[in-house]
Parts: sequence; C-alpha cells; structure tokens
Amino acid sequence: MNAQPKSHSPVVEESKPQPTVADELTRVKIFLGIQAFFLVVSVFTGGFNFKLWSMLDTALMIQSIGVTALVVVLEDARHRQLAFKVAIVLYLLAVLDMGINVCVSGVVGWKT
Repeated sequence: MNAQPKSHSPVVEESKPQPTVADELTRVKIFLGIQAFFLVVSVFTGGFNFKLWSMLDTALMIQSIGVTALVVVLEDARHRQLAFKVAIVLYLLAVLDMGINVCVSGVVGWKT
C-alpha cells in the first residue's frame, strides 16, 4: 500500500491582468471620438443623400456609437468586452461602406 500522505497543493491559476476602469473609459472616449469624426466625414462620402445605399454608412456609424455607449453602463466585464467588439465590427462595416460609396460616387457620380 501507499504509505505516503497525499498532498493537496493549491492550484495557482494565472489570470490575465484586468484593465482598470480608467483605461477602459479612455479607450471608449478615444473610440467615440474616432466614430464622431467618421460620422462627420460620412457627409462627404455620400451619407445623408437620402438613398438607402448611401445612408447605410451613417446608420451603421450611429448604431456603433449607440453600442459603444453601452460599454459605460454595463456592469459585467465580459458584457462590456462583447459590446465593445460588436461596436468595432459595426464601425468597420460603416468605414467599409464609406469606401464603397467613395468608389461608386467617383465612377458613376451621385445623381441628385
């Protein structure tokens, strides 16, 4: 038989350092500033022309800003990260649509 006592050593889990609230708020403020800038730029790339395709970038950007605002009020860190990632995806889709609008307006031009 085994006469040695079983040792129960505690398992040390390495955890990722959690960003502080100040760091998260700084990132959110910077991202909101970038979004506001591109919302203003969307006017020059075909936004607010009241056509479905040309208004898509503006709608996506406004949705991205709204989802980013959720980051400030959500309590759970996992939900804040998810909201921030969703906002980034919406933002990238809006910027992609702006680029497409610029290409389309350069080739065919906007008809008013």
